[in-house]
This record gives sequence, structure tokens and C-alpha cells, in this order.
Amino acid sequence: MPEDGAGADEKSTNTVQPDDAVIETPRKRSHPILRFAKLCVGFLVDQWLLLAIGLVILLAWLFPSVGKRGGHVASQWTVTYGAVILIFFVSGLSLPFDKLLYHAKNIRLHLIVQIMSFLVTSSIFFGIACAASTNPSLQTGTLVGLIATGCLPTTISSNVVMTRQAKGDDAATMVEVTLGNFLGPFISPLLITKLYLPSSTAFAAWLPAEATHHLGDLYRHVMMQMGLSVFIPLFVGQVIRWIWPKQVQATVTRFKLAKVGSLCLIALIW
Repeated sequence: MPEDGAGADEKSTNTVQPDDAVIETPRKRSHPILRFAKLCVGFLVDQWLLLAIGLVILLAWLFPSVGKRGGHVASQWTVTYGAVILIFFVSGLSLPFDKLLYHAKNIRLHLIVQIMSFLVTSSIFFGIACAASTNPSLQTGTLVGLIATGCLPTTISSNVVMTRQAKGDDAATMVEVTLGNFLGPFISPLLITKLYLPSSTAFAAWLPAEATHHLGDLYRHVMMQMGLSVFIPLFVGQVIRWIWPKQVQATVTRFKLAKVGSLCLIALIW
């Protein structure tokens, strides 16, 4: 008898009661219109910066007097200086100093980025201009402008903002764009007037008589603009972060100050 009772207990243990059974219910699929709406909202959230850039380009075409130099908002001050200052002040608040110092000592990174920026990119632009110079419908001045564009250093504000938007290393970008724009006023004129324009008969006529002289005003203007809009706000942001590190980091995270740079970039494009 005990054995029979034990067997009965074992059977009752192994038997799944109807109340304990898991009943799988088929998942209801959302309506196609609702799924499409969610997809559109997700796309707008992910690509809002690109869409906003397209919108301000359209607005700039429709209302050119708003963002032009000396226009309604005095963009030569409010945007050229104000927006750029805000971008680098927020970057100074957001970036740890040790990361900036680490990338500043990275010689390999400097060589790769600056060679790509000044030599590789400019040679590609020069090759395109030479290939297009045989087309009579293209003006030579346009092609010379293309060569000059390829010799210029990379932009500052848009590079920092785009790198941050893409979840890249914005500290490395900050160091490299600053270095590139510091070297640009010295390297770019030499590339244009000593390397590319004299090497082609199609462009030699556009070589200035005094190509590399009297550039002191240009150097002073570039260095003054970089100092006021890049170095000083970045330094001030770093000092504030050094004094109140926890409070600054909490403020940057809570108020999503990284988005401020994206909004300033949109203003710059307009």
C-alpha cells in the first residue's frame, strides 16, 4: 500500500492541472496605418538634423535677406560668432580634458587626418578640375574655385556637430579641426599658388601676380576669429567643467545641451 500511495503522489505531481496550463494567445498585429505612422515618427526622430538642414536651405532660398551678411539678424555677428561660440562653449562643458589631451598627443592621428584633408582631398579635386577643363561649357574660373575649395581645411562647427550626431569621437574631431584650421592659412595658399595652378596651363593664367604676399591681414583675421569663437569659449567651458565637474555633467545630461550644437549648426547653414 505505501508503494501504491507513493506512485499516486508521483503521478499527481507530474500531472499538469488545467488551471496551471499556459495558454498562448496569438499576438494581435497593429493596423498597417499605425505601423506606417510609427515608422515615419521613428524616421523623423532619427534624421531630424538632416531634415532640418534641408528645410533651412529651402528657407534661405525663399528668404535670402534673413541670414545674409548685414541682413535682418546681422548674421555676421549673431551667427558667425554667436552660434560658433555657443557650439564650442558647450563642447568645452561636455568634453573631459584628459580626452582632449590624449588626442592632442596622438601624432599618428594628426598625420592621417591632415594628410587626408590637405593632400589627398586637394589632389582629388585637382584631378576632377583637370578632367573637366576640356569641357568648353565649364568656365575656367569655376574650376579654379573647385581647386581652391579642395585645398581649404575642413570646417570646424559642422564637423564637431556631425561627429557628435553620429556618436563618434567628438574630442578627436575637436582637436583635428582646430589644428587643421590653424595650419590652413599657411598651407592652403601654398597648395593653390605653388603646386596646383602653375602645374596646368589651363589654370596658370589665374595665378595672382603676388600670390603669397600681403597675406598678413588674412592671417590676422583668421586667428582673431578662431581665438574669439573657438579657443576662448572652449577654454571657458573647460574651466567651468574643472571647477564643478559633477554639476556640469549633470546639467549637460539633464538639459541635453549637445542638441544646442545641432541647432546652432542649422543657424549657420541658413
